[in-house]
Amino acid sequence: MFAFIKAMLGVIAFIFFLVILILLLTWGYIYRTFRKIRVSTKRESERKARQYREETGRQRQQYGAFYQKRRTQEAQTSQSYETATGETIIDNRHQEREKIFDDSDGEYVDFVEES
Repeated sequence: MFAFIKAMLGVIAFIFFLVILILLLTWGYIYRTFRKIRVSTKRESERKARQYREETGRQRQQYGAFYQKRRTQEAQTSQSYETATGETIIDNRHQEREKIFDDSDGEYVDFVEES
């Protein structure tokens, strides 16, 4: 009887350690899988951030060159006027945007204020 109990305890201990081993191996596999997913997600987010920085950098360069060219054109087309009070008015508007009425809109008459 005592030998039977010893054998049963041995079988139970063997099964217990076998279950523990299986759990440890499974946990290790799950841990490695999640770690790979986390690392690949981090790399992908860094890649997208780098791509975004490169794209916005290119856009900034393009827009910077565009606006620099536009500023030089505006500086070349600016006109200054001297008023009767001695003030200087500088007009930086583009000639295309200065027109309010189209030629097809009809006759344009200057407004004269009557006193």
